[in-house]
Amino acid sequence: MSQLPSPLMVRRMRACGMRMPVRTFIACHKAGLPVAVGCSILIQETAGGINEFGHDRDSQGDCPGFGWGTVTEAKYLAFRTLRNRQGRSNGVGPCQLTSPGLQNEADAQGGCWKPLINMTVGFTDLAESIRRDGLRAAIVGYNGSGPAAEAYADQVLARADGFAVRLGTAKL
Repeated sequence: MSQLPSPLMVRRMRACGMRMPVRTFIACHKAGLPVAVGCSILIQETAGGINEFGHDRDSQGDCPGFGWGTVTEAKYLAFRTLRNRQGRSNGVGPCQLTSPGLQNEADAQGGCWKPLINMTVGFTDLAESIRRDGLRAAIVGYNGSGPAAEAYADQVLARADGFAVRLGTAKL
């Protein structure tokens, strides 16, 4: 099993707003992602790691799963059927995996609806992007492109710097 966080780290992560600090720590460790970055992404995406469906809209209106609340296996399987039928997706889980490819990857590892798997897939994808493109570009890409994604990266990076200090980890 992956390295587990110390009780002190768990307390610090909870104080930073992490809903599932042990799972977050394990997923970051497996992915090779700094814990401060993982925490910042989860705060930005789902208020610290809530396992929920997103609220994405497109030109056709609400995307499948819009506002369905907590992600469960049954709801996720219904969402996936709609996603495949309509060719439209939505964010799923703590990392708000929106790409059908990443959702399918999480399914292959045991289920996109499972928070640890969802975070591990999302964090691994982000860590690979960081190694390839650099920290800022990878975080912009995690959200999309354009001014909104640039502002997203500014928020995530500023928060990650603060988390690094509060968690006692290395600065980014």
